[in-house]
Amino acid sequence: MKVSVELNVSDKEFYDVMMKSLQEELNHVSKKKLELKEGLKYKKKSTQRKGVGSEITVHIKRLVPNELYVATFNTAIDHTTISYKIDALNESKIKVTYEEVYENVSSQNVPAWRQKMAEKQSSKKAKKMLKEIEKFILNERSK
Repeated sequence: MKVSVELNVSDKEFYDVMMKSLQEELNHVSKKKLELKEGLKYKKKSTQRKGVGSEITVHIKRLVPNELYVATFNTAIDHTTISYKIDALNESKIKVTYEEVYENVSSQNVPAWRQKMAEKQSSKKAKKMLKEIEKFILNERSK
């Protein structure tokens, strides 16, 4: 699933908000101060799942300031790779391409129609999330 959205913010503003959010998550899940960098792996508990598949191993694959963020989220039942590619259109406008690749690794098959529905929902959520980040940045600017 891939979604591209144009936002009225700079590449640096968008990337900085993403990294700040990631650092806050790291501070929340780890007792020690972890440095946010490529190759970092950490574990967290899913808020949506209980039991099998509730522990998530997050692996930061790529971090290119103001351009790219790639991470994998692996559980006992599935693997998801996400990426945010940021293209500056000018100083105050960017195009963000969010991509999510889902792989079921459990023994239970997911019906194709359910997978399509999940992708459609993910696509809507991604667009909404990107617009929310834009709104947050614009609100912060006016403070």
